[in-house]
Amino acid sequence: MRLQLPRREAIQKSHDDDPLDFYYFPLTGWVYRRRLAMGLALLGEGPFEQLLEIGYGSGILLPELARRAREVHGVDIHERGEPVERMLRAHGIAATLRRGDIYALPYADGSFGGVICLSVLEHLTELDRACAEVRRVLAPGGVAVCGFPVRNAITTAFFRAAGYDEKEIHPPGHPGGREARLRRGAGAAAARHPARGLRPLRGLPVPQILGAGRLRCGDE
Repeated sequence: MRLQLPRREAIQKSHDDDPLDFYYFPLTGWVYRRRLAMGLALLGEGPFEQLLEIGYGSGILLPELARRAREVHGVDIHERGEPVERMLRAHGIAATLRRGDIYALPYADGSFGGVICLSVLEHLTELDRACAEVRRVLAPGGVAVCGFPVRNAITTAFFRAAGYDEKEIHPPGHPGGREARLRRGAGAAAARHPARGLRPLRGLPVPQILGAGRLRCGDE
């Protein structure tokens, strides 16, 4: 399925540092769109009854998520939900947006068959708390996809060229690497909660130039 993004004139940045324009520039657009496509490929076509995006930002991914679910929900810490809702209405899409953060998601246990969270974990220092919340809202048999930048010379150079501080993208509160910690947390979660455990998808090739690691989670 071909990735479809909202028209640039119909979508607004959620904050001053929102990298929205990079999705539409010729060179960076390929990189940024590719990472969305990778996340969607891990998520799968569904269909999901209820699907949640944690950190929906400008809403750029919500139209694609709406193609995969009967109900789409989004949560973010910013207060600019109205422009996103306006963009969705212009595209004939219904979604329920709420304000909240990943440490205290405003949803009941087991609410979603699918959860996707891209470009959020790199800004966190308490990954265990965040993972616990994702596990909590994920329904038995559900699938969660988490994406974050890998750390290497290529991505460091890319972030510097784009005007970002790599120390903010990879804060010191992530000892041992996020992917390793998420994988360890996945195994522990599966042992404690077999019906709602997280299972890493192994063997996924992720080109280093894309600056994205992916984890697909679900039950056995």
